[in-house]
Amino acid sequence: MLSKADQKRIKALQERKARAAEGCFVAEGLKLTEELLGHFACELLVLPEHRYPELELLLKGLPQGTAPQRLELVPDSFDWTRISGLKQPQPQLAVLRLPQPNAPEEPDGLCLFLDRVQDPGNLGTILRTADWFGIEHIYLAAGTADPFAPKVVQATMGALARVRIHKVEDSVSFVRDFSGRRLGTYLDGTNLYTAPLPSPAEPALLIMGNEGQGIHPDLAPYIDLRLTIPPYPAASTHTESLNVAIATALLLGKLRHP
Repeated sequence: MLSKADQKRIKALQERKARAAEGCFVAEGLKLTEELLGHFACELLVLPEHRYPELELLLKGLPQGTAPQRLELVPDSFDWTRISGLKQPQPQLAVLRLPQPNAPEEPDGLCLFLDRVQDPGNLGTILRTADWFGIEHIYLAAGTADPFAPKVVQATMGALARVRIHKVEDSVSFVRDFSGRRLGTYLDGTNLYTAPLPSPAEPALLIMGNEGQGIHPDLAPYIDLRLTIPPYPAASTHTESLNVAIATALLLGKLRHP
């Protein structure tokens, strides 16, 4: 049975400070936890008793050494609000190890740089969208939301198992030294649908800025192509800007199919 100390620890992992201290994060729900198992070391898996026969088959298929270190079965009547961070808790939860920090690497092809995207929902949606469009490497500037916060993890819908996240401390140096084309989003940029875009295989860095402030001015001198998503019709009154997650989806879709 899950002890009170276990429950308190799991609840604490809703906070960034506890995640950093423990080196762990939480994933909730049947589909999400099972997608992440095998990709992150699992310290604890909590599930209702009736799920165990199904889970046995899943565990047998995991890569060697990635099975949960500890498995806790709880009664089907268990009150999941005791450990869940969701408004509508789901009956399966995993405590997973955070990946080890790695130095930013410069891959081939298209990759994504997020400059202080602060809303967890936006970040999670962007990671899910990047996974859909086959973006393997995603770089996060200092000031970007924690990619392992519960709201972000839930919004990714398992994309964390496939994308590689790199945290960048010096954004200016990273963008300046990137050897491929650097694309940025601006209201006064070139029309996305008529601009000379890089081919899908060409090294390129798509930079998406903060929800309210856009791309940091210090990065502007190093951007090779400024892009904008034109409204329709252009002459009519419309909202001031697009949500950053929606804009990212439109840009990635066009860059993947120029």
